[in-house]
Amino acid sequence: MSVATYVLDWHRRRRGPAAGAVTTERRTLYVLPTRAGVVFALLLLVMLLWALNYNASLGFALVFLLAAVAFDAMRQTHDNLLALTLQPPRVEPVFAGQPAALGFGLVNAAPRARYALELTAADGARAVCDVLAGGQRAELVLARPTTRRGRLPFGRVRLATRYPLGLFEAWTWCEFTGAGLVYPAPLGTAPLPGGGGTTPTGRGEAPGDEDFHGLRDYRRGDPATRIAWRRAAARSGLPPVKQFAAPRGDAELWLDWALLSPALDVEARLSQLTAWVLEAEAGGLRWGLRLPGMALAPAGGAAHRRAALEALALHATTERSDG
Repeated sequence: MSVATYVLDWHRRRRGPAAGAVTTERRTLYVLPTRAGVVFALLLLVMLLWALNYNASLGFALVFLLAAVAFDAMRQTHDNLLALTLQPPRVEPVFAGQPAALGFGLVNAAPRARYALELTAADGARAVCDVLAGGQRAELVLARPTTRRGRLPFGRVRLATRYPLGLFEAWTWCEFTGAGLVYPAPLGTAPLPGGGGTTPTGRGEAPGDEDFHGLRDYRRGDPATRIAWRRAAARSGLPPVKQFAAPRGDAELWLDWALLSPALDVEARLSQLTAWVLEAEAGGLRWGLRLPGMALAPAGGAAHRRAALEALALHATTERSDG
């Protein structure tokens, strides 16, 4: 076991995953010299040996002055990270293959500003910000790649700083419970079942007598009551004819798992159903979804779309993730 792994396990035992905001404390902050800090310490050692060898008073004064500056920088680096509040991330659902943006909030309640704060995810995603004093909040967004559907755990992040001189680095780990959601990628070439019941307008409407739908040129056989006479008087050629439409409120479409080819694997079926959901919703249809073991009654709207995509994302899985 490496030293880093041992320290991380020890930190987890002291503070496990959090469901809410996390405030940095002295007992969970760690400080070590950076590579530049080690080089600086070696330089001070060489200067001290030189001063001892030549009994140079000014050499001693310079060494002690630089050492005092380094120790004060270590204190400032530590305090730059102390008493910051890291809020759990907000993430919007995405489709597999799209990057998920995890937005962490960082709040500074202290009366002094904090600079050069760096948030790093386990996969290497990184964001840097400054936070002003007096309860100001900054947003750090980490882009996480997604490759498959399911839940996307928030995971562990590392909050660190090297301010002000870069000689020391202070850091802490924060781990949050919860997860984002990754929908199946909308792939597939199969048309909507039954043609989807859509019209060339794509609005889920049918010819009728209820709502005015626009104008078109006169065709032989059109009733005279449908002719827009005022428009006809203003132009030459064929007179315009009013079109009316009736919403397809009673048309229901079922997006059924059983309608897909048995030759397709589970992920291909879910991707095809996802494409159907998006197409049916864009067409303004009333549609329902049937999966093995569950069904969503026909409806429409953004909430119905979200419920269907969530069901597809979590179908037959409780632990799948990109974590």
